[in-house]
Formats: sequence, C-alpha cells, structure tokens
Amino acid sequence: MAEAPGGRVVFDLTSAARWSGPPVGIVRAHRELAAWASAHLSDVAFAIFDPRDMRFHHITRSDADAFIAGAATLNLWNMPDATGARARRSAWLPSWLYALLQGRRTWLRLWERVRLAARWPWLARLADVLQRPVITHRYASSMLNADGARRPFPTPDMVLGEAVAFTPTDTLVATGFGWNHTNIAAISDAKRADGFRFVVLCYDLIPLLLPHYFEPRGHAQMQRYWDQALAIADVVVANAEAVGRDIAAYAKDVGVAVRAVHVAPLGADPPLAEAPTRPLPAGLQAGRYALFVSTIEPRKGHELLYRVWRRLLAAGVPQGRGFQLVFVGRPGWMMETFDQTLAADAEVAASLKRLERVDDAVLDQLYRQSAFCLYPSAYEGYGLPVIEAFARGKAVLASDGGALAEVAGPFSPVLGVGDEDAWFAAMKQWIEDPAVSAPYEQGIRERFQLITWAEAARRFFEAAGVSMV
Repeated sequence: MAEAPGGRVVFDLTSAARWSGPPVGIVRAHRELAAWASAHLSDVAFAIFDPRDMRFHHITRSDADAFIAGAATLNLWNMPDATGARARRSAWLPSWLYALLQGRRTWLRLWERVRLAARWPWLARLADVLQRPVITHRYASSMLNADGARRPFPTPDMVLGEAVAFTPTDTLVATGFGWNHTNIAAISDAKRADGFRFVVLCYDLIPLLLPHYFEPRGHAQMQRYWDQALAIADVVVANAEAVGRDIAAYAKDVGVAVRAVHVAPLGADPPLAEAPTRPLPAGLQAGRYALFVSTIEPRKGHELLYRVWRRLLAAGVPQGRGFQLVFVGRPGWMMETFDQTLAADAEVAASLKRLERVDDAVLDQLYRQSAFCLYPSAYEGYGLPVIEAFARGKAVLASDGGALAEVAGPFSPVLGVGDEDAWFAAMKQWIEDPAVSAPYEQGIRERFQLITWAEAARRFFEAAGVSMV
C-alpha cells in the first residue's frame, strides 16, 4: 500500500462524477487513476467540488466507485458555474419560480430522488415509469445507459458529505477537467490557508498554444486555470516529454516559477487475447475500413481526412476495394459547418461512416477488424487511440503534432501536420496494397510494450510524491 508523505491523498473526482456517455481520453485516464488509488492507497479520500460554497466535499466509497465505473452521473442542474466565469441567466429568479419554469427537470429530479431512495421495489418501478416519457434525448445520456437501462442520477445533496478539512499533511490530486469543473482561485486560497500539497496532471496546454482551435471562452478558462495551477502546484505531472517542454516554455513566457514537473505516461488496458467477436456496425466489413477514434473537434484533423477522402474517391481508390472511412467519437465544438458539409455530401455518404456512443466492446472490435488506423491531429499531448491501436497490433498513420511523434514515431509513419498530399499518398498506398503496412504491424508485435493502466497509475503517484510502502 502507499500513502501520501505524512498524510492522506484527497482525490478530486469531480469530472468523473459529472460525466455521462462514452469516456473521452481525459475521462478514461481520470477514472483509471482514481480506481488505482482506491485499490492501492492506504489513506485516500474522494471528494467533489461544490460550486455553491467553492469547497471540496467528501463522498462515500460506494458513490466514488459508481462514478469511477461510469455507472452514475451527478445531477448539477441549477448549480452555479464552478469557474465563476459564467452566471446562470435565470439566477435572479426565486428558486420556486425557476423550478416551476423548468417543469420537466423538476419532475425528473423529484422522481429520481424517489427512485433512488425507495425502500420498496414497486415504488422505484413506479418512479421509473413516470420518468420515462419525460426523458428526452437531451437527458438520455445522463439517465440511461446505452442499452436503455436506468443509471443513477443523484443530486448533490444525496451524494456530498461534509466539506473536506484539509491539513498540511494532505495531498490534493487533480486529474480531471479542473478548468471547467473546479475553481482554481478557491483552491489557491484553500492551499494558502491550510497548507496542503497540490498535485495536478497536465494532459496538454493546447488551448494556450493553439487558441484558434478553441472558442475564446475555452481559451480564457484554460489560461485562468493553468496560470494559477502552475504557480501553486507542488508537482505538475505531464503525460509526455513534449508536454513537459510545453509547460516549461509556457511558464517562462508568463513569468510563473513551476516547482517541479515530472513525466509519467498514460496507460491502456491490454485487450483480451480471445475477445468474443461482436458484430461490426451495419455496413462495415472486416479489413475494409480505416478507423479514426477521436472527439470531433477542429484540431483533430477530421476536415483534412474528409478532403483526402474526397480525392481518394475521385481517384476510384476506395471503390476498388469496397473500402470505407470510419469516424468514432462524440461531437465537439466549432464543427457545425463541417457537420453540415458532411450531411450534404452525397458522394461520401456511402463510404464515410460516423459512429457515436460506441461502447468499449464494440470499439475493441472496430480496432481489431480495421485495416489500419488514423490520427491526423494538429497537436496532441499524448494520443491514447494510437496506443489502443498498437495494443491490438494495428498500424497507424499519425501526424507529427505535439507528442505524437514521440508516441507513434517508433512504430508507424508520422506525416506532416496538414500535409494533404502526404496523407493522400499514404492512405492510397495502404488501401491499395495492404502489404505496405504489414512491416509496421510486425514491428508493433515485436517491439511495442504496452504500459498498463496499473503501471501508469503507479508511475503517476510516484511522480506525484506519494510514497510507496
């Protein structure tokens, strides 16, 4: 077991509690680190940031386990913005009037309390029956699993316990979306008052390095968070050497003295050696598609692949092998025009497939049965989908943006960011002649060594200064 130097670890679980739907990379890492802490740290407490009093509050181990497993989502309707950057437009309304105007939410929230607290199964079933007709698509991801089964959606008063009383021997560990889900000024004030250690995981500083890929509000939030987090953190853990260099350069530019930056890579679960075969989504054939797993956002390179795909179709390349391009990921931001373009393009409709809300079992099969994978991102702090592809022996065409050259370079070609001609040539060659990618797959099988999440978590807490005993 391990313990913080002289005291406990307080693990900020706010992002896991607030999340619904399939996890993106940060959420997956956040959950895995929390799960390891729960299983291996002798003195760990899980806490959630409450924007009403700007403090962390304890949650029970059973609630923590549910949030870590992605089996429950915290209902934060009507709650103030934790960052303090936005005020709810209806904040001036009396609470009773707001509840009346938000009739659907009020109905769902009240019956969810009954459903979760019911002593009698018939009452829980009644609550479910009364909620179901009111659960629109907007609320489905928070209240329903992918198979339609109900998931707990508790309100803060059902989950949050006493405020955390920090001591100088505590270590607060932040590995989620702190810039959206907590208030760094409040954390700074609490640290100054209580003297606890603060350890933060930095996945990347991309919004600060490439702000044109983000909405101004997102850039401002990240800047506010990292300018203060880097200044107060006792340890900043970066998940790649490239991110560590970015942190050092950015801190120098803004005049912040960072105490310590350590690198600890992210992990990936080893795929089952004999995973049960799941049917591929309709229209896909094994070995006849290229796979790109990523949130659909500007910097990831979806628009580049779309342009390349149109050129490949014009050259008759995919049609000759019945080949398709598959995007897997939830919609992001600033992509409305791209969405409209895809929807209106009849030429690509039959060969470019978009998939959302894909569970882990289906995603595993999509990786395994793909011809090869793609990752054309303009910049990455790590690139977990690349590792997930390698873990299944799949070659990847990746860009050289950020840490991708570091992560993918030893095992697959890395192409210039935005070099459309290079991507066209490489994809054309790999589609027309699968033998070209075979040596890369052979190299992956022989030389790639997967860092499991257990090992990655151990390295993270070691870097964080949590002593191992």
